[in-house]
Amino acid sequence: MKTINATLAALVVTTALATPTLATQEPMPPRPQSPQTQPPAPPQDAPQRPQVDMRADTAEDQMATGRLVRVDTDEMIIVIKGADDQEQQFRYTDTTKVVGAQEQVSGLSTRAGSPVIVHYTRGAGETLIATKVQFDEKK
Repeated sequence: MKTINATLAALVVTTALATPTLATQEPMPPRPQSPQTQPPAPPQDAPQRPQVDMRADTAEDQMATGRLVRVDTDEMIIVIKGADDQEQQFRYTDTTKVVGAQEQVSGLSTRAGSPVIVHYTRGAGETLIATKVQFDEKK
């Protein structure tokens, strides 16, 4: 019995002495996520695409007609000029469809002056987001 009491007393003393030391230690920093759960980093040489806020103010698709003025592939912008001689600017995305042309949206700069119909939705603020660019092959 004396051995159990002595062992118990030693355990109590050890715990009492260790508790203040453990309480003053800084918490361990969070562990970094394993490489499997982190999204892959884009390649170093990949061009940075501008972010397009796709939150639509209206759910319905709208349409604008005119002639293609220019395509800015760096900013992902299409500019057309309507019958009223006013220019309209549209943001496009990787999912914007091109109809009536062989090229993707980024290759349309060679089609400047061509009649075009742009289907679009309104994004956040004044942003117009092209969902489909349709070329009228009848000239």
